[in-house]
Parts: sequence; C-alpha cells; structure tokens
Amino acid sequence: MALVFIDNELCLLEGEEIVHVFERGENSRVSYKHMCSWVISNFGSKLIPEEAWSKAREAWETLSEDHKIAVWSIVNQEHQNAKDITQGLLANLREYQGYKSVKDAFQEAIMKVANNFEN
Repeated sequence: MALVFIDNELCLLEGEEIVHVFERGENSRVSYKHMCSWVISNFGSKLIPEEAWSKAREAWETLSEDHKIAVWSIVNQEHQNAKDITQGLLANLREYQGYKSVKDAFQEAIMKVANNFEN
C-alpha cells in the first residue's frame, strides 16, 4: 500500500488501484495539509483509513493555537509564493510569440497548478 497525492487529495493505493481517498471536504487547506501530513507520518498497515483520518482530525483539533498559527503561516507563504510565480510565468508567457492555442494551453496548465494552492 502507498499514500500518494492525486489531484490534490491524499489517496491510498494498492498496486495501481485507489482504495481510499482522504477527501478534503469542508476542511480548510491548512487543516487538510496538517491532517494529510499526520496520516503520512503515522499510517500503518493495521490502521483502517477512516480511523487514521479520525486520529488526524483529532491531532489537528488538539494542536495549540501557536502551532496552528505556525502551520497557517507556512500554508499562507506557499499560497503567496504560488501567486508570485504564477504572475511571473504568465507575464513571461505573454511576451512569447507563438500560436494562441499553444499559449492558452500553457496558461491553463499554469492556472491549474496555481489553483492547487488556493485556500
């Protein structure tokens, strides 16, 4: 079994088959990121995915406010970094000569990556 991110969601794979998705649902990006990290660090073959997710939620909820602020700060920095890089890449892309269809495809790909860092 392996834990991997697919389309920004943590997935449990058995071979090449997805057997469980740890869905973000209503979780903030900050809590989801922390919960996924907890699952990755603590997941064992004997732990049922739902139990792991429940324990990850409990780990998030029991964090001190200072620790939550630290995690929020990291996630906020990622968001700002992604925004800055996106703006730079799009500005460079506009300067390139080429077919509009090709540039549009690259713009779409850049925006898809940038959306991964939205709150």
